[in-house]
Amino acid sequence: MKCYVPVMKIMVGLWAAIGALGWSTAALADEAPTTRPNKTDYSVTLLGGYGAGERFEDDSMNRYGLALGARAGLTLAAPRLYFGLSFLHYTGYETSQKRYTNTLDAEFGYEFHLLRGRLLIRPQLALGVAQVVTLQSDNEGYPLGLHWAPGVLVGGRVGPVLLSVEYRRDMIPSEWPSSNTVLFGVGVRM
Repeated sequence: MKCYVPVMKIMVGLWAAIGALGWSTAALADEAPTTRPNKTDYSVTLLGGYGAGERFEDDSMNRYGLALGARAGLTLAAPRLYFGLSFLHYTGYETSQKRYTNTLDAEFGYEFHLLRGRLLIRPQLALGVAQVVTLQSDNEGYPLGLHWAPGVLVGGRVGPVLLSVEYRRDMIPSEWPSSNTVLFGVGVRM
C-alpha cells in the first residue's frame, strides 16, 4: 500500500491548526501575566506527526511516515533563547524491505511571546544525527548521518500545559530523501 500525503494538504492543515490554536488561546487569556519575565522555563513534550518524504531515485515509497518522539528543553528569561533535545522515530514503510528513520537533535531557537505569554512562536533549528535504516532479508544497514531541520513552532499555554504545532524541513545530505514534517505536541512547561 502506497502511503503519500501531498504537501499542500499538510500546509492547509498546519495553517488551520495555527489559526485554531491562536483563536482558542486568545479566548482563554486572562488579565494577569502567566509567568514572571525573569524566570527560566523548562519544558517536556510528547510529539506525534507525519513526515512526507520525497521520492528518492527509483524508490517512490515514503521513508518517513508516522512520527513519534519527545522533546525536552529550556528557555532563558532574557533573551528568550531556547535550547533543547529531541528524538523522533519515523515508521517508514515495509515491503520486501523495511526502511525507517530515527533522529536525535540538539535544538536552538528564539521565542516570541504574545497574548500575555499564552501564545509563543519559535523559529528554530535542529542539528544532530539521523539513523537511516534499511532492513532486507540478506542485508541490514544502520548508518548514521548528519541531520538538520529548520522549522517554526507555534504553541499555546493553558496553565502549565503546552499544546504545539510545528512545521520542519528534515534534511539528510547522504543518500536519503528530505521530508516536510508536521508535528503536534502535548507537554508541560514549568
